[in-house]
Amino acid sequence: MVRSEIGPPLALCHLVALDFGAIDTMQSALTFHRERHTVLAGNVANLDTPGYRPMDLDRKIEAASPGLAADTTHAGHIAAVTEGGGDSIRTFDDGGQLQGPDGNAVSMERELSKIDANRARYATTAELVSRRFALLKYAAGDGG
Repeated sequence: MVRSEIGPPLALCHLVALDFGAIDTMQSALTFHRERHTVLAGNVANLDTPGYRPMDLDRKIEAASPGLAADTTHAGHIAAVTEGGGDSIRTFDDGGQLQGPDGNAVSMERELSKIDANRARYATTAELVSRRFALLKYAAGDGG
C-alpha cells in the first residue's frame, strides 16, 4: 500500500481536531485548585489565631446565557453546562459549628483532609493536561 504525500493518514485526522476548549477548561481547573490550596494553607497557618474563621473557595460553572440555563428545582441537582459558559469562584466562611474557647473555628484534621483532596484533584488534572499535550505532539509529528 502506497501512502499519499498529501497529508497524514485518515486514522490520525481525528487527533488533529482535538477540542482546545478542554485544555482551557483544565487550565481553569488548575488555577482554581492552586488558589484553593493557598486559602486552605492560610487556614492552617491561622490555627492558633483567636477568633479566626476558616475560608474556602467554591467554583461554580455558569451557563452561556441566563435565558438558556436550566432551572434547578432541588439543591442536589447538577447544574447544566453549556458551551461558552464560564465559571466563577466565590469565597465563603467554612467554620461551621466547630469553635474553640478562643473563638477559632479551624480544625487541623479537616483542613488537612481538604488540602489532600485538593492536591489529588490538581495532580489528576495536571496528568490529563500532560496526556492531552502528548496526544497533540503525536498528532503534530504525523504519528511518529
